[in-house]
Amino acid sequence: MNFYISISVTLLLISIGGIVLVESVGEKAEIKCSEYGELVYSYEESPVLSRQTKLVKVSQCGIVDVPLIVGGEKARETEFPHMASIGYENQGSIKWLCGGSLISENFVLTAAHCLISPDNVSATKVLLGTIDLSAMGEGSQMKDIVQRIAHPLYNPPSKYNDIALLQLDSPVLFTKYVRPACIARSNDVNDVVSATGFGKESYSAPEGSKQLMKVQLNIIPYEKCKQQFYKKSTAVMINGLEKSMLCAGVLTGGKDTCQGDSGGPLQTVLKQPYCMYNIIGITSVGKFCGFPNAPSIYTKAADYLGWIENMVWP
Repeated sequence: MNFYISISVTLLLISIGGIVLVESVGEKAEIKCSEYGELVYSYEESPVLSRQTKLVKVSQCGIVDVPLIVGGEKARETEFPHMASIGYENQGSIKWLCGGSLISENFVLTAAHCLISPDNVSATKVLLGTIDLSAMGEGSQMKDIVQRIAHPLYNPPSKYNDIALLQLDSPVLFTKYVRPACIARSNDVNDVVSATGFGKESYSAPEGSKQLMKVQLNIIPYEKCKQQFYKKSTAVMINGLEKSMLCAGVLTGGKDTCQGDSGGPLQTVLKQPYCMYNIIGITSVGKFCGFPNAPSIYTKAADYLGWIENMVWP
């Protein structure tokens, strides 16, 4: 079994022609991040008349504001092109109950507890490129899931190591509506982040939102959050809050992720590459959506980067 410890010191050994090369964990992800960053641009004919047709580089960036769901607002088309919705097909109908993040042509990052629905139905579909589940637009792409890969240390009903990968049946077509996000290499993140999802907009809502929602959240310091999730004898978090978990929310209440947002991204916008999101967390578990002093817990993406690279870009 491979163990991925500290990102700053963990190394992968790769043998090429008898020569052993040392590669740091996160290097592959960073290279792919730069490659995917080029997908922000398209090449179009210049509107300036000339004897020779000239192509100009045009940005297709859909991020219209700084990312400042409960207490959130509607996301705009192409604003979160990595956002995925995970479907559970049963007797001919599909329920979209979890979220995820496209991180490559063939893989979606999500929470391990999203691999099976509360009704014990396996995840079978991934929907990309839409902000409205009731009226899928021209940018929508639906893919079948061919492999559900939970982290090897995930042991339900515990929420520790709550991270998984979904392998798609065929590569997605990259467009302005569908484009991968990057994965954080470090746990040093901004104090303010954003979350997205199709989950409930209130704790008492009967079902999730048909519209993709976005919300701005604050990172809650580990020691402060630990007080909210103290060690207790429950199967979900028997050891209390662990270092591989990240807390985010608004302690005064009113803004949060909720049921149906599980597996979706907690993210920031990168300065470089241009117009790319950085996934820092995966929505995992919470207490009461939007209640005061009840932040939600996210799985730290950076802590599992070595495992992700080994699965997605071996």
